[in-house]
Amino acid sequence: MEEKEPKKPALVAYTREGAIGTITLNRPDKRNALNLSVWMDLGTAVSEAEEDEDARVVLVKGQGKAFCAGLDLSPNNDIISYISATPSASQKMAFYNVLKKIQDTHTRLERLSKPTIAVIQGYCLGAGLELALCCDIRLCSADAVFALPEAKLAIITDVGGLQRLSKVVGCGHAREIAFRGHRFDAEHARSIQLVNRVYADHDTLFREAAKMAEEIAANPPLAVQGAKDVLMFTDRLFVSQSLEYNAARSAMIMPSDDLYEAFAAYMQKREGQFKGS
Repeated sequence: MEEKEPKKPALVAYTREGAIGTITLNRPDKRNALNLSVWMDLGTAVSEAEEDEDARVVLVKGQGKAFCAGLDLSPNNDIISYISATPSASQKMAFYNVLKKIQDTHTRLERLSKPTIAVIQGYCLGAGLELALCCDIRLCSADAVFALPEAKLAIITDVGGLQRLSKVVGCGHAREIAFRGHRFDAEHARSIQLVNRVYADHDTLFREAAKMAEEIAANPPLAVQGAKDVLMFTDRLFVSQSLEYNAARSAMIMPSDDLYEAFAAYMQKREGQFKGS
């Protein structure tokens, strides 16, 4: 009898305990960095959470020491091949189409009928922060580090961060975060209302996040879900149109000489020299 190879664990898993569902990024050796395979599994996990009638609240977590370090910049990430392919109309359309699929996954998480809580420890960078912004509530530990570093990498933030961040922290803070690409700590995140609460350590964070989820789950679900739907209603049209433009604008500058210089500088741990070309 032929032995079957053991099934690889999902890069993103959905589980539920009682009325609390959990979406877990499961790539701790890469600090849960995102590639196309992770995004595909994330889409599956979001669908499972939406279809789970017994879930009343959904936690979004990262396995290990980091929530999510953002886009995986290693060459084996399929999305890099879309970005760095020889510039042409077909290259730009291919990148645009894959970007729209990723945007759709984030939007489906944002529009999940159940309330969502992002539980953030360690790195929450780039597309990881964009993922956290899809959640209704963000909680973090004191060691959390936040950034939208795309400006330093010759990339436009393009998976919903530009649309969602200003709604959370206001236009001035959102522009500073997007333009500077700098990292900032948990206390600053709390001061600009990016996160609701900061906890001393990971254990306290996970414990308090579970307690908040239980409190929400104990409320009448139709009222809670109705409140979320009303809060989301006004934003839907704006976000949808803006994401469409964002994907087109991002595809326009992929690839570029500055992009290759940014990636080289990142890998070599040096300052990049950018020419706007």
